[in-house]
Amino acid sequence: MKQSQATCFSDSNRYNKKMAKITAFIPEPKEVYDPENQRQIMSSLETLKNQLNFAFQKDLKDEQDTFNYFLS
Repeated sequence: MKQSQATCFSDSNRYNKKMAKITAFIPEPKEVYDPENQRQIMSSLETLKNQLNFAFQKDLKDEQDTFNYFLS
């Protein structure tokens, strides 16, 4: 089965840092409709969404912790 690789980076100019690399393998759709293949694609996209949300929330927490440390 052929797979595509999605790699996401985020570059924040404000703090000049990069978020963690997120890699997800998304299967290529088959020429003939196959429900199992569609489930695999949806599962891969859901995993990618969860990884992005988790990384974003961690960055927000780290930013807030840094700000709180600066104020203390």
